[in-house]
Amino acid sequence: MAAGPAGAQECRLALVLAFDVSASVDQREYRLMMEGTAAALRAPEVQAAALSGAPVAVAAYVWAGRREQAIAADWRVIQSATDLAELADRLAGFPRPSGDPLGIWSGRTGVGAALAAGGRLLERAPDCEAQVIDLAGDGQNNDGPETVRFEAVTVNALAVAGNMPLDYDGAVDGLGRWYAANVLQGPGAFVLEAQGYEDFSRAMRIKLEREFRPLLLGAL
Repeated sequence: MAAGPAGAQECRLALVLAFDVSASVDQREYRLMMEGTAAALRAPEVQAAALSGAPVAVAAYVWAGRREQAIAADWRVIQSATDLAELADRLAGFPRPSGDPLGIWSGRTGVGAALAAGGRLLERAPDCEAQVIDLAGDGQNNDGPETVRFEAVTVNALAVAGNMPLDYDGAVDGLGRWYAANVLQGPGAFVLEAQGYEDFSRAMRIKLEREFRPLLLGAL
């Protein structure tokens, strides 16, 4: 069910999923990312978290350079497993935007512009208690501002390891640290790491379950 204008229906969470489709992501990796997200949305634990308590609302877009963003799924309020399945089907079948014969946009990576696009989507989200942008990517910013700062918005990240050198201890891909320093913001913000695109679905499943799970007020 697609959501109407802001305020049309209350919910506990407005979640925006943002997917990197810059030149570092090839066609095979793009399919692993989108189909992996669809599989994560269909996972029983994610469904249970999404359908616990008041509804959640979800939208999704893809991003590359600072002027390159496209909505993959507009706002919909999730009230049933069928709603989640329809969203999963939409993302799994969303065609990668093409701007040249190679089927990619400029190839640049505009992280700050991607966050700004998420903010614009949130401006017309349903009326929700919390707002979250969930940015997934495999590289640092190289086009436009590195970040955009919000008020009352949490920004989480899913870092796909493999395209950046390891940190000094040889244990953590540098992108996760870069996202932590430049992307994360807001209450409870966190970054998860996928060990390549083959691992994307697992990481997204864990991430969505954590984001969808209702907060237990007063829990120790």
